[in-house]
Amino acid sequence: MWTKEYVEELFIRRNTKDKKQLKNSILYFLTCTILGIAVGLIANRTLRSEVNSKFWFIAILFIWLDRILLIVIHEAGHFVGGIITSYRFQSFRVFSYCIVKEDNKYKIEKRKIPGTSGQCLMNPPPNWTLDSPSFLYHAGGGIATLLASIFAVLLFKRTSSPLLQNILFVFFSYGMIVTILNLVPFQLPGSNNDGANILAIRRDNTAKEAFFKQLECNAWLSEGRKLEDISEDYLKLSETAVWSEPLNYYLEWILYSKYLKEREIDKAEELLARMEESYHNMLRSKKIRIDSERLYLLIICQADPDCIKTFYENVAEKLRMNKMCTPVLRTLITYERYSKNNACVLAQYQRMFYRAMEFSACKQEAEVDYILTFQEKETSDTEYKE
Repeated sequence: MWTKEYVEELFIRRNTKDKKQLKNSILYFLTCTILGIAVGLIANRTLRSEVNSKFWFIAILFIWLDRILLIVIHEAGHFVGGIITSYRFQSFRVFSYCIVKEDNKYKIEKRKIPGTSGQCLMNPPPNWTLDSPSFLYHAGGGIATLLASIFAVLLFKRTSSPLLQNILFVFFSYGMIVTILNLVPFQLPGSNNDGANILAIRRDNTAKEAFFKQLECNAWLSEGRKLEDISEDYLKLSETAVWSEPLNYYLEWILYSKYLKEREIDKAEELLARMEESYHNMLRSKKIRIDSERLYLLIICQADPDCIKTFYENVAEKLRMNKMCTPVLRTLITYERYSKNNACVLAQYQRMFYRAMEFSACKQEAEVDYILTFQEKETSDTEYKE
């Protein structure tokens, strides 16, 4: 099956954009454009006086501060929404700084998830069922930024300070844009926004089950549970599951990593093949991960060398642009060892791997990547020579 000709034909099909993704990208672009024009027109009308204009540039400098403040407010909204509906605190991250609760103690760690600037993870309600609440946990972030924006505009109307007016107007504008882009359902390149998650859960109980299991599984892993301690049946999606639904991604990749750790390559191949069936409807980040894992399996299963080279040439650029995560670096390192093209590049990837491992959000998945990349190196080298 995996020949050079098949791979070339495969990427002709894979590189054809599907209508759903194109429509979503256009809607997102139009929404951002309309919001930007609206804010510009309001700003021109509100702040065009000579006094206010003197402080406009200073107010622009507060955009970065507003961004940090809005991330904190947004994630705090998720926290409050979760607490109200019986969720329990697990972690709170702003950029790469994360407060984590372990053994009833709080500590600060560095974690990084590409494409996200903040995250509040909670444990689901005890003994959760499909009737357990999920709306307020998801919508809490958008509600919090909306309330903060409304508060800012109320202060704007009550203050006479031109500088403070500019600062409050920038905060209000930024907050409203964040609120709309968060609550209006969109699929972003890396994940669903909260509005899209709410919609997915309302129309599909499988996605809701995957959401609760994702939180529960993440809590177990944060507590130190190993992948082999989580049953295959728990991680498997139902037969009716939509494989392109982003809420399902977490369980799929945890199960895939579990198969790799337990050396069940046939099961890993079967799972990856099922993911590939829905390739066109998936988010860009998952497509890259699928391409990365397909290249990895081709190498370790000793596919035809021309096939491996052709596949690599089609995905190399995308992988290099998304190489700050351990699964992709595992594949890049494995390919460089296999091809023996450039020892300097190999050494660079290895240094990047250790850094990415430090920031990994799922330590157990990163541990699997470490074992496959470094602890099995001698075995792999022997196989390549043969």
